[in-house]
Amino acid sequence: MQFYQLNAFIKVAEKKSFSRAAEELYLSQSTVSSHISSLEKHFGQKLFDRMGREVVLTPFGEKLFYWGREIMKTKDMAVWDLKDWTGKVEGNIHIGAGTVPSQFMVPFLISEFIKKYPGINFTLSQNSSELVAEDILQGKMDLGILGEKYYTEKIEYVPYLSERLVLITPQDIELTEPASLFDLLDYNFIMRKAGSGTQHAIEKILKKEGLDMSRLKVVAHFNNVQSIKQGVKEGLGVSIISEIAAVDYARSGYINRYTLKEIDEKRTFYFAYNGKKTLAPHTMEFINFSREKVVFP
Repeated sequence: MQFYQLNAFIKVAEKKSFSRAAEELYLSQSTVSSHISSLEKHFGQKLFDRMGREVVLTPFGEKLFYWGREIMKTKDMAVWDLKDWTGKVEGNIHIGAGTVPSQFMVPFLISEFIKKYPGINFTLSQNSSELVAEDILQGKMDLGILGEKYYTEKIEYVPYLSERLVLITPQDIELTEPASLFDLLDYNFIMRKAGSGTQHAIEKILKKEGLDMSRLKVVAHFNNVQSIKQGVKEGLGVSIISEIAAVDYARSGYINRYTLKEIDEKRTFYFAYNGKKTLAPHTMEFINFSREKVVFP
């Protein structure tokens, strides 16, 4: 039994699919199948049953899945503990993040981290904050970066970065700083789709100010903040987005950026992980390392 075979088995078990596991491991599906076959020959036991389009663990597979994760975790801890002698660091970190952190935070943090620990490999998955939280609970990823807290009784949150939401408008719309939501009711709005941390924060602010979402002239819902910025640039409407996401377009003169009277507090982005899952040493090091890095002036 080899570590790479065990890792392939764990990924298939987590993804319930040979093809999805192969995609995440950057291997061919035939290679993953070969690794699973080798393990089945080694143990003399079948590991998976095929149920429609998905595969499920056999009773023996469930036992191996538990011990396989324990073995890989121990291996990672050993390699990390010996790094000062060997000069080698190995490991994988699967990060799930909402649109803003995945586009404007995580790439910078990974780039800085692998300068110090080049043996660490990363997988970044982008989804709505709520779905990322669900994936964390299901053990599909090691770490999340979220702008809202979900399932607080089960997920641990470590504060990372604070910033505010801002109003962005096309260049030809000039407002007095700070702007007010009540002066914007006649403007077309572009909003994020439900489930995003930004949209959730906006809805809380509107509720606090006694404004119902129905009073805003929402002409479009986008699931990507980059698309929202482009829509504002093209004159489709105004929007409220994370300040860190607005910086590049505002500095380039593509859009105008304003603070809002009704948003006087900052929101926090958090590292999030399953409270029942012991983090690998290199994952905890990534959290501690990242908290010392500034990605937003």
